[in-house]
Formats: sequence, C-alpha cells, structure tokens
Amino acid sequence: MNPRKADNANDVREIRTIVERWTKAVRERNLEGVLANHSADILMFDVPPPARLTGIDAYKQSWVRFFAWLGKAGIFDVSNLDVHAGDVVAFATGNIRCSGEEHDGRTTELDHVRLTVGLCKFDGRWTIVHEHHSVPAA
Repeated sequence: MNPRKADNANDVREIRTIVERWTKAVRERNLEGVLANHSADILMFDVPPPARLTGIDAYKQSWVRFFAWLGKAGIFDVSNLDVHAGDVVAFATGNIRCSGEEHDGRTTELDHVRLTVGLCKFDGRWTIVHEHHSVPAA
C-alpha cells in the first residue's frame, strides 16, 4: 500500500501552510507566529542544549535564544517538506538550513538540520504536539 494515497489532500495542504507560516515567522523573528498552532504541552528535541524541552514556555525560551543567535543577518530556510496526514495524526518532515552568529562573532552555518513535526487534530484543527530538530552524527 502506498501511504501517500491515504493522505487527505485538504489536511496535507493545511499542514503545509502551518509549517510554511512557522518558517516565515522564524525568518521574521515573530515569536507569536512561531508559537502559533503549537500545543501547550509540546515536546521538542533540539540541536542545542537542552536537548529535550517540554511545554510551550520552554519552547518559547528556546526561540528567544535562537533569535539571539540568528541575529539580523541569519538565514532560516526549510526545504524538501513532505507531509503525511491520517485522520487525527500527521507528520511533516524536511530539511533546515540556517546560519547565525556565535559569541565570538564567527558565523556558523548549519545546512543539514533535519526537521520532523508531529501534529494531532483536536476539534478539527491541526496542532503541533512534537517538533524534532537534529543534525547527522559525525
């Protein structure tokens, strides 16, 4: 069975829009936009410490730190976005390319960050309940 045939096209479009708006909010350093469509008890696995964050407040603080690193000239792009949606559970995967400034002024570029977003449908609305950012092991 091809799982793509089971995907509901409307749900896939809606989830793609949620992830695209999230990406745009990150680029614009719009914290409220980044938090939109996220569950109050979101679980995130992230690249910088702490590796595991639970709850919207911890998630929010991770973005405050990220925006400081991103600075004004930083890059944040998502590519290869793929979405699979069931009736109440969905996943979106893609790749992130980002760059920011270290404390010593050096620019660091991360061009192989992997993104996985897990969503659940509550009362007819898709909500992000899990986010995972990772880099390949050396």
